[in-house]
Amino acid sequence: MLLLPTATVVLLWGTGLLVFTQARAIGLLVAALAIVVLVIELRRDRQPPSEPDRSGTGRAARGAWEMLLYLSPIAMLSVAYPVASHRLHHTWVGAVPLTTLLLASSVTVPWLTQAVCLPLYRAVGPYVAAGEYDKITDRLCEVWPTTFLQCLPVVALFAVPIELAMHWSAEALATYVGLCVLYVAFAQSLILSIVYRRRGLWAIGWAGLTVALLVAPSLWFLPPVVGLATQLIPLYRHRASFLRPARLHTADVAKDVLRGLLLGAVLWSDKYFLFLKAGDHFAVTSVYIALLPAVLAYNYYFVRLAPDFDRSILDLRVAMEDDSYDVLAVRSRSVYRLVTRSLSRSAAVGAMIAFFVTWALTVWSPDSVALVASVAVASWLAMMLTLFCYKLDYIGQSATAQRFSAVYLVGCMAAFILLPLGPAPFVALIGFDLVLVAVTLRSTLEHWRSPEYSLFWRYAMAW
Repeated sequence: MLLLPTATVVLLWGTGLLVFTQARAIGLLVAALAIVVLVIELRRDRQPPSEPDRSGTGRAARGAWEMLLYLSPIAMLSVAYPVASHRLHHTWVGAVPLTTLLLASSVTVPWLTQAVCLPLYRAVGPYVAAGEYDKITDRLCEVWPTTFLQCLPVVALFAVPIELAMHWSAEALATYVGLCVLYVAFAQSLILSIVYRRRGLWAIGWAGLTVALLVAPSLWFLPPVVGLATQLIPLYRHRASFLRPARLHTADVAKDVLRGLLLGAVLWSDKYFLFLKAGDHFAVTSVYIALLPAVLAYNYYFVRLAPDFDRSILDLRVAMEDDSYDVLAVRSRSVYRLVTRSLSRSAAVGAMIAFFVTWALTVWSPDSVALVASVAVASWLAMMLTLFCYKLDYIGQSATAQRFSAVYLVGCMAAFILLPLGPAPFVALIGFDLVLVAVTLRSTLEHWRSPEYSLFWRYAMAW
């Protein structure tokens, strides 16, 4: 059981060794040994098929197809943004290059959308938990317009630091705010495709955005508008629900937005702070490449591993209500094993990709290896911390998860304020995150060791 975490740590160590020319051979050797262990463990540690009547090959093919659809935005935007940036090289808005404004929105939107989508998830959550999928769309259409307006003030939290750091003109700042607002609407429109797991609809939305970006990159508002339109078309038959808007309590919306800001800060705040510090000197390609391992592993967890975990929770709930204590104990142990296994597999996948990405840069772009390695490892730690906080939040320890996230946010801000531009802030974050991740992991495992008790009190308090 410890082989997988050990191999993961060794891979991360090997990634760090690639920074030093004299140690690269050792890094390659230890990584090769770790990869052999990972491949053996990942093949042996196969999850039991959740649908016995389906062949393992068919299930794997379907899972791979869903994974490809879910990750398609990364592939499409990886092609679209360089092409669009080249065509926008001489396009300016209010004395600021449009490419800079697009970059500013791209480092803001992932963090921002974590916050603005949570209130809508709360609104449809009871119907998802009860399996009443026929009511989800109508409920979302009822609360979406007012919730969208309630969430807009949070854009100012990102726009004010941008203006203080960049001193943009009113036109440039308005364009940045407009981009953020449109992407808020687009992100909220994707909630149905996520809740229903309609990977095709999700991919269509991002494909529309990508095509608009390639066809008319100078029309900065067009990509999110086209993406939004693709998600609104299936809602046409629910248009009556838009005409009877419902309003969520402002206090609940504010609470969810704050929770989303803190949880989202772990994976995305360092890129936002890096932009504030670097401005036009932001190393887009290096940072994007270094971020890929964490993003891919994060999505791997939610697409391939989370569904089995969710099913195990449903089985545990049934056992809590109907079965004997012996059956409940078996279900509880199964949930705990799935928690540890899903976390260790996600960690291993992220570490393996981080090593290969960094190793490739030693050949193609040696000068960027130090930055890429530090960002990749720091992002891997942030990804794992995000998953731990997600697990704590899931089991009802929201305040604990938010405290850990807040501690990370403070440490991240300090690193970028106090240290010079380059790998230094990320190296400092690695040291800081190692301690924070260890503490958070311990808390996560403690709360999930006996999930039946934690979930019982969560539901009891809800009653």
